[in-house]
Amino acid sequence: MTLLAVLGLSISSAFAQGGTAGPLTWNIENNTLTISGSGEMPDYEIKDPFNNCFWTSAPWGDYRGSIKTVVIEKGVVNIGEFSFFGCGTINSIDIASSVAKIGRSAFCLCHSLKLVVLPHDVTTIEGGAFCDSGLSSITLPSSITSIGYAALSCSELTSVTNLNPIPLAINSDVFEYVNVNACTLQVPNQSVAAYQRAEVWKEFNIVGIEVDVEELRVESGELRVFPNPATGSCSIGMPDEFLYESALTLSVYDASGKLVRQTTLNNNGETPQLQLGLEAKGMYMVVLSNGKKEYRGKVVFN
Repeated sequence: MTLLAVLGLSISSAFAQGGTAGPLTWNIENNTLTISGSGEMPDYEIKDPFNNCFWTSAPWGDYRGSIKTVVIEKGVVNIGEFSFFGCGTINSIDIASSVAKIGRSAFCLCHSLKLVVLPHDVTTIEGGAFCDSGLSSITLPSSITSIGYAALSCSELTSVTNLNPIPLAINSDVFEYVNVNACTLQVPNQSVAAYQRAEVWKEFNIVGIEVDVEELRVESGELRVFPNPATGSCSIGMPDEFLYESALTLSVYDASGKLVRQTTLNNNGETPQLQLGLEAKGMYMVVLSNGKKEYRGKVVFN
């Protein structure tokens, strides 16, 4: 790049820049990128990896060196794939409660980003969302129902606050390259025992915290399990409000409160089946949750 081009970029970045992104508008002023409007943010890609241009193809990518704060205003319902990829100077993000999904690799390679608090109503963190960022601390709301491959693969991560009272079933690669044994996991006081038994989560240094009921926002209802008593297997009556949910967590606890089974259901309209085997005798608690609401039912295996 010529000296003139370098000077041109530095001069233009001092002034407001903006435009459209699908149905949304964006504006950069005083090192703050604000995205506003109503609807979905488009998905983007890496601009030109063959020429070592490892940053987002989003229109604000050309100003990535001057963006320090990102504000996603209410009305925006998602953060698109690769939308802030390679924006290494971003050190703060403010995400409105209307956002439900963080797209694939959205904040990957945001090396200056250290602290993230996701708002309630975010349900999905797609693969690589914060991969290789500078993230040291993140707060996950109780609404989360899905976390993708390497979404939180951040070598500097030392603190995770998870407000979900029910441990979400995840793969170990979600926290790839994180030293989970040295990472503190803060969970609701009443959920410490459950997290200490849950795969992946149990590897963390788990600490109980007092959580306001409003932050949990998990309502309960009665779950229908049939036949009951059962022998080896039973069916789960799908609550009407879960009929169109794409990702539900089914957890099974024995009479002592030990988690014995947890799986993610991709609802296809069929009645879920629970198979515990003929040797599984006794009473069990079955919990079906979408992160915001849970249904509980007891079943006795003879």
